[in-house]
Amino acid sequence: MNPTKSNPSSGKLAAVAAIAVLMVFGACAFTGTLLKWNQIDASALMKSEAGKQVFNTMRFQTFGPNAQPLFGYFLYKDGIEVETGGGIPLARLGKKTLEEVMADHVSVQRANMSTVGSNLIVREIIRADALVGYTASDINMDVRIWDITKGDEPPVLRLEFRDLRRDDGLNRRPQMRGF
Repeated sequence: MNPTKSNPSSGKLAAVAAIAVLMVFGACAFTGTLLKWNQIDASALMKSEAGKQVFNTMRFQTFGPNAQPLFGYFLYKDGIEVETGGGIPLARLGKKTLEEVMADHVSVQRANMSTVGSNLIVREIIRADALVGYTASDINMDVRIWDITKGDEPPVLRLEFRDLRRDDGLNRRPQMRGF
């Protein structure tokens, strides 16, 4: 037998094993339901009674190739557990109103001497036709809240987000390059 030639059946066996591994990992991926959201007028909300309610609040930020991070917030009701996955820069801020979140955002932007970012876009998050909280994030962030509750357990939500800024290697906006 020539050791430089492989057995054709061993190649098929390796392919079958690789496909089986992919199917197992695919089945292990989390399942959940993407929650519905409605964008709302933040200034009108802050003037209403709903805007004066306090929520559990977490602040998250982008990281990666862009020099300056973008910040987002998730305000959620009591009795809800929120998962984010590993590695996300996250700060749990305790209970805050939407107005306090807006003030925190300005403070964080100043502390980081940030020259990028927008006013926060506020969205109400709906689960089973009831409000569970709000996201407040930069316009260049895509924030998604998933319901990953199992059975009749208390609600468990998963926060995911991504940076929508174009990574062109220059870390500058197109208008700053003279386009």
